[in-house]
Amino acid sequence: MRRPSTILSLLLLALSLQHCSAFVGPQSTTLGCHGLVSLSSTRTDTGPTTAGTTSGGAVDPNEFNVSLEQAAALWTVSVSETTFLERQAGIPFMDSKSKDHYVDTIELSVSRQGGMGLELLELAGGREQDDLGIVIVEGVNGNAQQAGVIPGDSIAAITIVTNNGDADESSASLSSSESVENLACECRNFDTTMGLLTSLPAEAESVVLTIKRLRRWPKVQVVVEYPPIQCANPKENTEEVELFAGENLRQALLNRGIVFEDSKLTRKCDFCGGKCTIKVDLGMELLNPMSLTEEKLMKNNPKCRLGCKTIVAQDMQEGVLRLKVNLGEWTDKDKRDANVFFSR
Repeated sequence: MRRPSTILSLLLLALSLQHCSAFVGPQSTTLGCHGLVSLSSTRTDTGPTTAGTTSGGAVDPNEFNVSLEQAAALWTVSVSETTFLERQAGIPFMDSKSKDHYVDTIELSVSRQGGMGLELLELAGGREQDDLGIVIVEGVNGNAQQAGVIPGDSIAAITIVTNNGDADESSASLSSSESVENLACECRNFDTTMGLLTSLPAEAESVVLTIKRLRRWPKVQVVVEYPPIQCANPKENTEEVELFAGENLRQALLNRGIVFEDSKLTRKCDFCGGKCTIKVDLGMELLNPMSLTEEKLMKNNPKCRLGCKTIVAQDMQEGVLRLKVNLGEWTDKDKRDANVFFSR
């Protein structure tokens, strides 16, 4: 067995980009580079849900999808040296070259009636000694488009559910003759991926595709105000940092060099043991709701939050957040001189 580092090196040293494409239909055959199958799904005008705000108020993550050109430039393969959660050590997985983008995993059910409507593009691969590679979706129409597949996606797995018996009349569940088959194709080359897609059983009218999708990390611009007494120049008491959606506020600020130092605030946080209370002057809607415990603690200070219990842009929002830190160090004069727009 090759060491993880060797696997990654082999993949990164693969042949220069090869543009290989094929439309996938239920009866198509495996094709090489530049092959085209005529059994593509009929194009329709119906596409996936457009980006925007969902009914629950959260931002639709599809708003942060990237273009095909961006995806082709950002996709890479990584290998973990140790097992972490469901990620096995030494197994290649699709990854982003940029820290400003993340890989999301979604499952989409795609009908095969009339063809799936997928056009694939091989970015790296073609090695004779293994089937490693990077293959992404170059074009979609018909069934794949209706299911929500977009150009730039990468197919990580194919799940086939076959029912060889009748439904149990006494319940809504299927009988024991139902079979499920999972075909892994993450980080596989063009021929291997096409071989799996074109060898699906004819009785499978639809399949579930596990999709890896690149998305831009939503960001929040944060203005942090220090007490003027803590600054060499009291008039220059702000710092601007950029936080990613989903980060813990206290830890994210510490990671970016913001100092929590409050000698006059005697009470420490019961959760983190530090002095993490901050005042939110602008952007409270960008933070996660308070827990019942935090609400009780902040009953008399509704514009304050415990930094260690606060998540930035939990619902994938973007915007501007303005905070005050080290609250015990702010004097009455500081409070009077502060910008009334941000302090009220």
